[in-house]
Amino acid sequence: MKKKFGLFALCLSLMLAACGGPATEPEPEEPDEEEISIELSDKKVNIEAGEEVEVEIENFDDLSKVKVKVEDEDIAECDIDDEIITITGISEGKTKVIVSAKGAEEVRITVKVTEPEVPVVIVPDIKFPETPNYVYHFVPDEDIWFTLLGEEEGTDDIAEFFGNLQLSLDIYIEFGNTTDNSGDAVMYYDATGFGKALTDALSDDDTYLELVDILMESGNFDDSMYDQIVAMKDDYISLLNEEITGELENSEEMIYMNWSFDGTYLTFEKDYDTYSVPVDEYTGSFTLSNSFFDIPDNPIFAGGLDMTFYPEY
Repeated sequence: MKKKFGLFALCLSLMLAACGGPATEPEPEEPDEEEISIELSDKKVNIEAGEEVEVEIENFDDLSKVKVKVEDEDIAECDIDDEIITITGISEGKTKVIVSAKGAEEVRITVKVTEPEVPVVIVPDIKFPETPNYVYHFVPDEDIWFTLLGEEEGTDDIAEFFGNLQLSLDIYIEFGNTTDNSGDAVMYYDATGFGKALTDALSDDDTYLELVDILMESGNFDDSMYDQIVAMKDDYISLLNEEITGELENSEEMIYMNWSFDGTYLTFEKDYDTYSVPVDEYTGSFTLSNSFFDIPDNPIFAGGLDMTFYPEY
């Protein structure tokens, strides 16, 4: 009997062990942390080498320990300042910028960098110089005539008369050694040709008589000399021609320069100063300012004179 009870007790103990003893409450599971997404204003950017573009992290305030890095630093660079990611193009190619933050899944910005377009410069097909000589037809005004006449009292009306004749003084630039689009040049004016134009204009009887009337009114001649001045027309014109031409010749200077042409711009060099002007592709002309030449006490180059030179054919 005792043996049966011991066997029963043993079985009961085994049953209780298998059932785990008294029932207990299960421990609650800890909830998983919620993953934060990184939100960007752009996930794909196209830029040229040397350019920058900004991408904003739109939920930056919800993130911590935000970092950025670029996969290929030969193609692009990146930097971050608060919520702004700055991406700079370096060279042509594709790469990605990786954006990471604590507790967030990484996101990538696809970056395509292209080389900037090189503007096509169409160089006009200009032959220069078209001829060895270029000419500017300069018409002296009454102020220059007043200087040529000696700036004497009573010559204002005479200077105005000559200014109204619109006589042309030709100023030349002669180009030499035209090899490799460069060479030397000299600028001068034709005083002899100007004197001939003056003689031709005063040879007209009506024009000469108008001059005689002005001379009488100037007070420099007695009225009794009127017929005498009219009669000595040829001699007076010759004398006047010599004085005016002589004044020009005395003040004339040969201006020597070096020049070069790049297909568009003509550059002069004189005394280590340079002056560049465009050449008109249709007329072959160019314009110089006389301020470049700096010739003191010269009646022709006094004041602000812009001279447009044309090929002389």
